[in-house]
Amino acid sequence: MKPYKIFLQALCLLIFLCGPAAAASSSAAQFLKLGFGARALGMGESFAAVRGDISNLYYNPAGLAGREAGREFMVSHSWHIQDMGLSQLGYANKRFAASFIYFSAGDLEGRDPSGNLTSNFTAEDFALSAGYGFKLLGLDAGANAKLIRQTIGSHDANAVAADLGVMYAFADTPYKFGVSVANLGTEIKFEDESYPLPLVTRVGVSADFKGKLPLLACAGMDFPNDSKGVLRLGLEYTGFENLALRAGYKTVSSSDRDAVLGTSLGGGSSGVSNLYGFFMGVGFKFHGVNLDYALLPYGELGNSHRFSVGMKF
Repeated sequence: MKPYKIFLQALCLLIFLCGPAAAASSSAAQFLKLGFGARALGMGESFAAVRGDISNLYYNPAGLAGREAGREFMVSHSWHIQDMGLSQLGYANKRFAASFIYFSAGDLEGRDPSGNLTSNFTAEDFALSAGYGFKLLGLDAGANAKLIRQTIGSHDANAVAADLGVMYAFADTPYKFGVSVANLGTEIKFEDESYPLPLVTRVGVSADFKGKLPLLACAGMDFPNDSKGVLRLGLEYTGFENLALRAGYKTVSSSDRDAVLGTSLGGGSSGVSNLYGFFMGVGFKFHGVNLDYALLPYGELGNSHRFSVGMKF
């Protein structure tokens, strides 16, 4: 059997097996659900059918097949709520890309089984990824592999995972369709407890209007293994010289709240307002450098600010 047939059949099988019916009660490595870069975040992370961006390594590696020739570098940092921090690095060369993600939950209060205070501890995570996009029977296709490590106090755990995706651009139209499966891999095991990774199937469409209406419109659905499906919508307007305006929205699931509130680490908080789920962003281009910013409001918990600096050369 030819390699492209094996790839397509494997992807179809994975989408079927990893769909909404394959739900788990909880998952580990929640930092893998916090997005990549500021551009995609400002558009509600509705990025499954957007190609040619370094963020494709995270949302749909098939988009790497649509990258222009040349190299790209991006660094991103998020000042998250509750003293959490998220730092990201990305590098792309033609259709190859690699990334590094580091997440810190800050100092956490330690308690013994009786509830008495003990010394504080830290929780840190990282993921290292590498992927490649290629053409396949008129489709864009891609895959990446990643190494994941979580550390909570003196305990740590590792996992390996892969992402697969395809994307189709309708000829002579601005429309694209994309499907990807992310975080397909081994479980995270702390002592005697094992937890699956946050497996997610993404399905999306996009319309990249040009000319008189410089607008990119995106819509999609995420089907996680630990919660209900999430609808995502995103817009990017580039009608101003060197300036992009972005907006996005997603429906909010209980696991999303767990990821941002740290309840999977034993924290637990309240105060997420109805504004959580709305995204806003802006981008600037200046002498070959891209500056991007995204805002995600959380109400009483404050706001999450994400900045990215990118360069193509």
